[in-house]
Amino acid sequence: MKKSLTYVCLLLLVIGCKKDSTITPPVDTPPVVVDNTPPITLTAEVKNNSKIFTDITLTQEGDILKGYTTGPASISRQLVLTFKLKDAASVVKVKDVVQASGVTLNDFTKPVVYTVTDSKGASKDYTVGIYNFTGLPIFNITTAAPVVSKVDYVAGSININTNGLYDQETNDIKLQIKGRGNSTWGMPKKPYRLKFDSKAKVLGLASAKNWVLLANYTDKTLMRNYIADGIAQSLSSDFAPHGIFVEVVMNGEYQGTYMLTEQVEVNAARVNITELKPADNGASVITGGYLLELDQRKQDPYLFATNGGIPFTIKSPDVPSDAQTAYIKGYIQDTESAIFAANFADLVNGYAKYINSDSFINWFLVNELFKNQDAANFSSMYYYKDRGGKLGMGPAWDFDLGAGNVDYSDATKPEGWWVKDGPWFKRLFQDPAFLTKVRTRWQFLKANGIPAMYKSIDDSQAYLTLPAQENFTKWDILNKYVWPNPVVLGTYPREVAQLKYWLTQRVAWIDSNL
Repeated sequence: MKKSLTYVCLLLLVIGCKKDSTITPPVDTPPVVVDNTPPITLTAEVKNNSKIFTDITLTQEGDILKGYTTGPASISRQLVLTFKLKDAASVVKVKDVVQASGVTLNDFTKPVVYTVTDSKGASKDYTVGIYNFTGLPIFNITTAAPVVSKVDYVAGSININTNGLYDQETNDIKLQIKGRGNSTWGMPKKPYRLKFDSKAKVLGLASAKNWVLLANYTDKTLMRNYIADGIAQSLSSDFAPHGIFVEVVMNGEYQGTYMLTEQVEVNAARVNITELKPADNGASVITGGYLLELDQRKQDPYLFATNGGIPFTIKSPDVPSDAQTAYIKGYIQDTESAIFAANFADLVNGYAKYINSDSFINWFLVNELFKNQDAANFSSMYYYKDRGGKLGMGPAWDFDLGAGNVDYSDATKPEGWWVKDGPWFKRLFQDPAFLTKVRTRWQFLKANGIPAMYKSIDDSQAYLTLPAQENFTKWDILNKYVWPNPVVLGTYPREVAQLKYWLTQRVAWIDSNL
């Protein structure tokens, strides 16, 4: 054994004493250098463009390059771009016109396609957009006097800079403007009502005189109304409004990011029902159309209450005749009486005789999903009755205090029923047939509108990144309590994440408890 160990040691010694040349050192592999230089970089330089005040460097996202002018002023986008090329021999064209860096003028009112052909003959298109300010449409409003009232209109005009996003038949429009809202009118960022001198289309929306600019001051995501409108549209809810984000400048001062939407009114493109005239009092015409609001504030001149104590205001006709008031008051009372009657579920003589159940259910699901604070039994609860038709609900409206954005009620929590416990819905849910229809409609919403809702939140956050920066520079509130926020989160992304998380919890709760 000792001899064996000795031989092993000698063998190891011999191996260890071999020349170093027999040992192959490791080969160093040079790192792979990836050239991420884009084929083209673009800049609008002040020295070549007298109408801009700072250089605009375009950023690239795939095949799209974007740049933004500084400030909300509508600056001409007839610009000369300076470009650098990865392949110096590349040729750049716009509609077959060869471009000279720092020389060729183009109109960027709408995006322009640049075609880059390299020295090997390979071509690639890049969509180049240059936008004023944040890229949203800009409403430049000029008024004859400060807007300090939500009663009295002030004369003025509006210039609409679409930023190339929409076709706009008329960019300059004469109007009157006043404040609007209830609690929102008392906040620093004011909401407004616009009344054009004549009907006009705005940003692709149907022609009308009356428009609304929602400030969304208390909603730090800026998007609750927009997302709720999308849910209403996915359900084909009656007269679901449309929202478009815009920047508002008034008398030269930036006011923030707003949401343009349609005024709730009888109009072929809005609440599309027959408009009652003062003389429409005969039996064949007096049945419609009526637009009503359940409103606990009881401030409008034409109001009445049911035997159950529910206050309704007549929004249209503007000045109802005594006969029209008596008719709709009687119809609403007959509806309530049928809902609470012993035979309320009877298909012939029960509540189905008076209400459009599908309309009620669509409205309910939008508001219950958002657990909309005011929609249980307070305000902005709209009803309509067309000529010869039943009572319907819509449009769904006013969601800035929805999706948990309230600190003084149980509506802050994603759990628990809210609208379902309202005065009429609580009774309707006692009918198994009504409950079955709600469950069926919920399954449709869960499969369609809700996935689209989550995507819309993500898309809206990306779209509003620059607008939110400017809005919250103007209104420095992300780190401050604003009534009635339940939490103060400090950043825009956190506000949006909280909205999405709350709605995710809400969907799960409704799905488990419906």
